[in-house]
Amino acid sequence: MPQKQLYVLKVALSHDKRTWRRIEILASQSLDTLHEIIFAAFDRYDPHLYSFFMTKPGSKSRSRFAQAPEYTHPSAVDDGMAGFLKTVGDASKTALSDLGLKVKDKFEYLFDFGDDWLHEVTVEKIVDIFPEHDYPIITKKKGESPPQYAEYEEEIDDEQWEELLEQLRNENSELLRRFADHLAAKNLSAKTIGKHVDNIDFYINDFLLYEEPLPPEEGVGSIDYFLGSWFIRKAMWASVTSIKDYIASLKRFYTFMQEIGSISGEDLVDMKADIKRGKEEWLETLKRYDDPGTERGDVWPF
Repeated sequence: MPQKQLYVLKVALSHDKRTWRRIEILASQSLDTLHEIIFAAFDRYDPHLYSFFMTKPGSKSRSRFAQAPEYTHPSAVDDGMAGFLKTVGDASKTALSDLGLKVKDKFEYLFDFGDDWLHEVTVEKIVDIFPEHDYPIITKKKGESPPQYAEYEEEIDDEQWEELLEQLRNENSELLRRFADHLAAKNLSAKTIGKHVDNIDFYINDFLLYEEPLPPEEGVGSIDYFLGSWFIRKAMWASVTSIKDYIASLKRFYTFMQEIGSISGEDLVDMKADIKRGKEEWLETLKRYDDPGTERGDVWPF
């Protein structure tokens, strides 16, 4: 292996894959250095402990963290806070080149063991020829950095809340009508149009309005959580067939949203990539959830 290599990494929030940062870092630099550049890339200000986990591809079980090789904050190693059940490496003494990473490999980064900011790190490139820089550097940011701590906004009363929901439902109703017209122009049957519209109605009027109300365009980055967790837990009709049906409907809907200018082409590409990457995981999660012999804690990640 050449003495000098450069890693190009994509670091995405696990709960919102549309929010990510591209980072270039030398193979010789440590995981602690990677932590520091991720900390800066997401505009955080309050330091906390962290760990990198070399989890197995496709694993969603919470036990994956206990089973995976782990590299943690040097102070956690010094204080004896890590390594009760396994040997835990010191992130400041572990270079990226020590990990045996290949292009397309993924691993996980957990920051703040209280608030559990979980990230997915993807190795996009490993290059031998690269310009001289003071590495690591942030080369691209996608999506706004969420606040490190929740911002408590002025509460609205029940009447205002219902008015907000009613406004969104009215806007969604018009959007669904336009979506149905869009599908009709594709010469789909009335039955197929009805199925797609019903699926999207549930997505934008039930799921996206369930907690903090979101308009449909902001829901393009929530499909992984919807089909990999919320739908399985909340929908009595969740099945392999229904998950596949929702995938088809969501692809058509957000293609329509891109065509009318409500989301960007890059948003659509990212959404389709999320579906391609997550589909088998969602079906495996459904299988575990439906298995009476599986503990709920072994189904869901953080």
